[in-house]
Order: sequence, then C-alpha cells, then structure tokens
Amino acid sequence: MKFADGLDPYILRQELLKNLFCPIVSLQSTIHVDQFFQSLINDQNQSLSTLQIFKPYGDNVKYSIPNQQFKITTTQLITKSYSSFPIRFEAPITELIFMGNAQVKDSIKQLFSISSLDHYLKQLKDGENDLYLILFDKIITSNYILAFDTFNHPIAQIFIIDKNKDSIEDLRKMIVEFRNFNHFPKYFQIDDLMIHVFILSTDGDDNLFEFQNEIKLKLNVNSTILPIIFRNDDLLEVTIENSTLESDVQRMSMHNCSKSFKISNTIDQILRIKINEFVLKWLLPHMQQQIRIWDDQILQPKKSITNKFLNFKKIFNNDTTTQITNEFNHVENYYYKSSSQQILRKLADWSLILRDFKYSYSIYDLIKKDYSSDKAWIYVSSTQEMCIISLLLAQTQQLQNLQTPDKNTLRKIRHDITEPYMDNLSYTYKSRFNLKTFNLRSLIIVSELLLCMSAQFKISNWWNDLIEKYLINLKNEFDVHLGKDSIVKAILLERLGYNTGKYMSISTTLKIENDEKMEEIEEGMYINHDKLEPTSKSIGMTKFRKSSLYYLLSSLQWEKLNKPIEIEKLKNNIIYQDTYLKDNLLINKLYSN
Repeated sequence: MKFADGLDPYILRQELLKNLFCPIVSLQSTIHVDQFFQSLINDQNQSLSTLQIFKPYGDNVKYSIPNQQFKITTTQLITKSYSSFPIRFEAPITELIFMGNAQVKDSIKQLFSISSLDHYLKQLKDGENDLYLILFDKIITSNYILAFDTFNHPIAQIFIIDKNKDSIEDLRKMIVEFRNFNHFPKYFQIDDLMIHVFILSTDGDDNLFEFQNEIKLKLNVNSTILPIIFRNDDLLEVTIENSTLESDVQRMSMHNCSKSFKISNTIDQILRIKINEFVLKWLLPHMQQQIRIWDDQILQPKKSITNKFLNFKKIFNNDTTTQITNEFNHVENYYYKSSSQQILRKLADWSLILRDFKYSYSIYDLIKKDYSSDKAWIYVSSTQEMCIISLLLAQTQQLQNLQTPDKNTLRKIRHDITEPYMDNLSYTYKSRFNLKTFNLRSLIIVSELLLCMSAQFKISNWWNDLIEKYLINLKNEFDVHLGKDSIVKAILLERLGYNTGKYMSISTTLKIENDEKMEEIEEGMYINHDKLEPTSKSIGMTKFRKSSLYYLLSSLQWEKLNKPIEIEKLKNNIIYQDTYLKDNLLINKLYSN
C-alpha cells in the first residue's frame, strides 16, 4: 500500500507555470468573427464568445501538436527547449479596467472572494474532481491587474478580423480606439504591448498574402492567417475554460450553461497549429528582445561600479540636491510606468515567465532594496514573495544530474530567505493593506514548492515542520472567515495529512527480527491491549500516526459536510487501522457503515 496517497506537488508546480506565471494575451474580435465562431459550435443554444473558444487552446500541454518544442534563449545566451509553454487568453485590458479588475488610485481589492470559493467547492459533484487541485487553481488564478505585480499585464494584444467582411480601415479604427483609451493605469506601459492580427479566412482566397502585406505596410502590424477548412469529420468536445473563480461562479449560476462545446477535429487542429505558430514566431521573440533591451539599458548600468560609487557618495555626503526624484506615488501605491523600478520589476517577471529562475531571483533581490528605501511596502512584500518563489522554482527543476543542496545552502534558503520574508510579507499583506487573499496565495504556493523540494531531494526532515506551519496558518485564516465547518478546512486537513505522511518515507512492511522468546507474562500483570507493538524498523523515524490524526480530523469534517465519498477516499491513508478499529473510537464510527 502506498501510504499518504495524494496529489503530487509537481502537478501543482506545473499549474503555477500554466495559470499564474505565463504570458497573458488579450484578445479582441469583430462582430463578424464572433458570429462565425458561434456558428461552428455544435449546440446552437450556447452563447460563447470568440475569447471563450480560444481560451482552452492557450494550454498547449493539453492541446498540443506533434513534436512541439519551444526554444528560449536567456540573457546569458543559453538556449533551452521545453515541450510546452502555456499562455492565457484574456479580455482586452480596456475591458478589464471597465469591469473593475485593475488597481486604481489607492484601492486594491482582494484576489477572490473567500465565501464564494467555499460555496463553489461545495457545489461540485462528489468524487469527480480533485478538490485540492481546484482549491489551489482558484487561489492562484486571477486576471486582476496590479501595479506591484506585472504577471497579469497583457504582453500581447490580438485583433481577430474576418477577411471577407472586415476591411483594413475597420482594423485601423479598432487599433486606434484601443491605443487612444484614456484610462490606462499610470503604471501600465502600453509601448511594451505587442499588437498582432489574426486574419480569418474561410474561402481559400489566393490574395491572403497580399492582404497581410497591406496590413503590414499601412498599419505596421504583423499578422497570422487563420484558414478555416470545412469538412464533415468527427466532433471533438472541448472543455470551456473559465480559469478565475469569479467566472466559474458566474457560469455555475447559469444552470443551463454547458461546461463544454463541440468543434470539428479539422478546426481544432488549425487552432492548435496557428496558436503554436504565434507563440514561436512572434510572442517569444518579442519577450526575449524586450528582456535584452531592459537588461542592457537599465539593469547593467544599475549594477555597474560607477552607479554604486555615485550612490554611495550621495549617501556619504548627505547630498539632497542631487537626489533623483522619488518616482513612487505614496498616495496611490505605484511607480510610474517609465521608472526604472517599475521596468525592472517587469524584467524580473518576464524572465521568470521564460523560466530563467536564477536570473529573475537576482533582479528581485536587487530591486527590493530600492523599494525598501522608498518605503514602497506593498512592492517590498510582493518582491520578497517572488524571491522565495523564484528560488524554489530554480531548486525544483527536474533536471539530470541535479545535486542535492548542501546544509549551508539549505540553512540560507530557510533561515535567511524563506522564514523572514514570509513573516514580513504576511504582516504587510494582512496588517498594512488588509490584503488577506494575497497572504493566502503566498502560503499555499510556498508550501507546495517546499513539498516539491522535499520530494526532489528526499529532505523532508528540513521542511516538514515549516510546511505544516504554513498549512495550519492557511487553515486558520480560512477558519476566521468561514467558521469551523467549511469544506476548505476538510481539504487542508487532508493536505496536512499528506505532508506529515511523506516525512522520511520508509517501508512499514519491514519486520523486526527478534529471535528471543517472549517472556512469560507474570500472573496478575496489567496488559495494555491497545499498545502498538514495534513491527517496523521505521518506528520513531516517521510521522504516520500524526498523519493519520490529520486524516481522521479531515474525515470528521467531511462527515459534518455529509460527504461519504470523500471519507472513503481517505480510508487507506489511515495507518494502523487494526489498532484503531475498536468500539467507540472515531475511525470505527466513520467506517462502520
């Protein structure tokens, strides 16, 4: 039996790279394109936008093409190949701003509604989903645009037009209207946004390349042809992607709304191929070029000896007349879009998206000093969070010949970085800004990355107690908002059982060899029949009983919620069941029916 069976933390690490640390591509289509894609859906009762149809295909792990490879070159001119590079399609930033999904003035809203999360999890069908995976995804996934975190800032803006029904003049008006939008946040740099066009063609027009060249000549915008071929082939069912909690709750409230749509295999393959082409040919080169520019023009001069000497001289001489004007707005909590601090934060974020984790860590570590000197506390806490995450992502890469960190490295990661940074950012998020959901996200991400590191190098003795501490803090934070009988509590108790069960994983089937005869029991001596006999050499070196306790507490919580299927799932994770199956004991009450 595989004890403490649960969700592999490396699956959650992959979810991080797919749902949080990935490029955001905003998408806007004309009415003719929307009508066309609507006509392709098998169920005409559904009302889906072009964005909802495109969203699933951003996940090129699931919707891949044969032999796909994504080559990424770092600033050190090292090229690495990856089998997948997911992107997220979202609504245009103009629409997100109107919907209130952007930090404006001095108001920063929560990432998600805690009560909505609990309600959503309760509405899911029993036994069909991994609830911890869903909980993790809904906590980390958001389209909320922030000043101090640029992961949700769109990197590209795609306009989709119908070649037969939309003209170049229509396209020009769309682009001009988008660029002239008057409500872009002052921390958002539209000049970094790559504008691209998808040209929908349904009739195999020979003049498509001429149309492309005309768009390039008149509007200076690159484009990709999306040729749609109609064939009477099989239909493929595609799950509708509503990655944020808010959109999932909205979909669930519409009882007649389907969770999937059907599309022909031919069109499915065309969408996969063309989106893959867009990422390889346009998106990745754009990101790599911008990173090189920012590195050359801003990062390297900042790291130069001359710059350090000048800064030291100013501090030593207390020279206030030559001080650079502070570009941090203390009232609205942001750096202006052209400031070096804002650009360097974006450089670090984009580098992490391109999986150059060590390089991004070095930038986070550098810029947090500027943020501290400017007393930009929200930037400090966010950057400290990313220091921990980028460092742990670098340590948990599944590479060949990856060496186990020595004790000095482990001490530095834990005592100099992880623990003090987590204490500080938790205080800042909760006490300074009342952003409790940001703290919840930090706790669950760091816990899972530490679990990855424990599994990767088999060093659970280094991290087990810290992971347990963060998961308990996470559970307690949810308890404050939801009470003590929430579904989130049951899920987190289950994860606590998984964590402690993985402590020094040693086989429990190894019996102790004892050739000595059992001493005869003296007459009248009291015998404790519930005492555990030493049946394994691992006794005292694992935390199986503590793990079983967490699983029992989780089972008790599931019983209160009337979820017998979830209780049954945990049965095999409770070790020493023969000992506990006594009358009036909790496990007997739970599993006697």
